[in-house]
Amino acid sequence: MISQKQIVLRMLVSLLVGLIIGYERSYNMKPAGIRTYSLVCIGATLFMMVSVYGLPSLSSAYKFYGFRLDPGRVAAQIVTGIGFVGAGVIWKEGGNIRGLTTAANLWVTAGLGMAVGLGMFFLTFVSVICIFMALYSSPLLCRLGLLKYPSDDGENDDDYDD
Repeated sequence: MISQKQIVLRMLVSLLVGLIIGYERSYNMKPAGIRTYSLVCIGATLFMMVSVYGLPSLSSAYKFYGFRLDPGRVAAQIVTGIGFVGAGVIWKEGGNIRGLTTAANLWVTAGLGMAVGLGMFFLTFVSVICIFMALYSSPLLCRLGLLKYPSDDGENDDDYDD
């Protein structure tokens, strides 16, 4: 089992990561914002810590043949569950599909929470930087004239993805 200090640290880092990613989405007025991203990241962190550190401590109570704990099963279910949540933010409006970036962002935020739950802080930090690079690459490339979205006919210059 990990120490209470480590639990608090990981949950606070998870909250901070969710706030950072969620702030960007809230700032750009997307459907899911600070609260949603924070909860996704915190939830994934919680589930990973329970899976990796909590369940093995229970294994001594189950000493019968064939009992096996696999923390990867919980991780797989986090990915599946977040996929379901992400599907809820994808909307089709006429010929346009909106919300794909938000859904992908929720999915990767769950991955961040899982990494924090395992204590992989450097991986989380590098991932957050990469996420921001991905989120801001399209608008930057559009402003440089290297990329043109179909909606670049002057209607809504600030709406790049979803």
